Amino acid sequence: MILMNLKKKFKRKKDPYPINSPVRVKKSYYTFSKEYPAAKVIKIKHTKSKKERAHTFLRAVLGVFCFLLIVCVSFFAVNLGLKFSNKPMLPDNADFSTDGEKSGENLFSSDSMRALYMPYELLSNRKELSSFIREIERKDCNSVVIDFKTENGRLVYSSQTGLARQGKCAVFNNETVKEALRIFDANDVNIVARFFCFEDEIASITEPSYAVKYKDTQVLWHENIAEGTGGTWLNPYSSGAVNYLLDLLKEISSMGVSGFILESASFPKGDLSTAGFPGEKGESTRAKALLSFIEKARKTVPESCFLLLSMDADSISGEKSVISYADSLLRSEADGLCLNTEIRPEGYVVDRRSSYASMLSLFSQFRQKQKENAVFAARISMDEYSRKYIRTLQRSGYESFVLFDERGNY
Repeated sequence: MILMNLKKKFKRKKDPYPINSPVRVKKSYYTFSKEYPAAKVIKIKHTKSKKERAHTFLRAVLGVFCFLLIVCVSFFAVNLGLKFSNKPMLPDNADFSTDGEKSGENLFSSDSMRALYMPYELLSNRKELSSFIREIERKDCNSVVIDFKTENGRLVYSSQTGLARQGKCAVFNNETVKEALRIFDANDVNIVARFFCFEDEIASITEPSYAVKYKDTQVLWHENIAEGTGGTWLNPYSSGAVNYLLDLLKEISSMGVSGFILESASFPKGDLSTAGFPGEKGESTRAKALLSFIEKARKTVPESCFLLLSMDADSISGEKSVISYADSLLRSEADGLCLNTEIRPEGYVVDRRSSYASMLSLFSQFRQKQKENAVFAARISMDEYSRKYIRTLQRSGYESFVLFDERGNY
């Protein structure tokens, strides 16, 4: 009996966690639970049910969807902000329609060129080009105005003239430009070439003998040199400079353009007291030199191409013109005038929200000075009053205009 009691007393306690024995696994333990693993760590393996796995998958999908939604909303918000930061305040459904004929008409005979200015950089971007053509159609315009020769002498195409090749004037190769022009033609959009004449820094530097000089020197004259702005100019008395410009006009007219707007067919503006024009025989001959150039330009381009002369309103207004030869140019061999209405003479209304009666009176004065049946087109800078301005002009019989924005935001 004693022996049995001793065996029970010294009997080895049973290991609660024998080797290879099944262990009861619970989802949770309490402090005084019989199975609480106080001295031994038990790895709990939980197998998820189908319902739990479905919930986990749905939560992951929902998280990804929310992330993508946030990214998309942020992108469109930023894009919209950037677009409106550069876009004029004009309703998107602005109506620029007229009662005139649609595109494909003879612009010169109908006197109804309705054009949008397009930055030449868009010529190489088919997506931007297509977007711009839709804008032309939306505003019921029939033409696009493109800088074929820029104010510093760049050419959008590769010219075959020696001076242009020497000066490396080309911006694009000819195939790029021709493809863009084919797209315009396929959409019945007329191409109008904006062409800067004697304002040409590249050509005047490349061939100094064609350029305006400081008086009695061979040093190139710079416009507004005191302010550090403005470049060099070609000399209208130089036969070499004139022939260079005529060669370019001939090349461009062969590319299928409907017409030209000649910019800077003039002498430099501002203080010319230090400027020298080799070949000049007195200031009275300046009008003759410019009229001669315009006449040659008219004979160079085909009859089917119109030729408009761009001028500023303040240079040909009042009894005494700001530029002495301006009145003479109104009766040049050009087919008409493209008037920059942003530069207005003193005494005329500047505020677009006011009545346009004074500007219409000014236009009437210009037309009286022009030749009979000459074209008159207003250059209008794009802003929130442009629609009212165009409708006012059309009601008064002025059908042709160029809607202008340097960035092409319409």
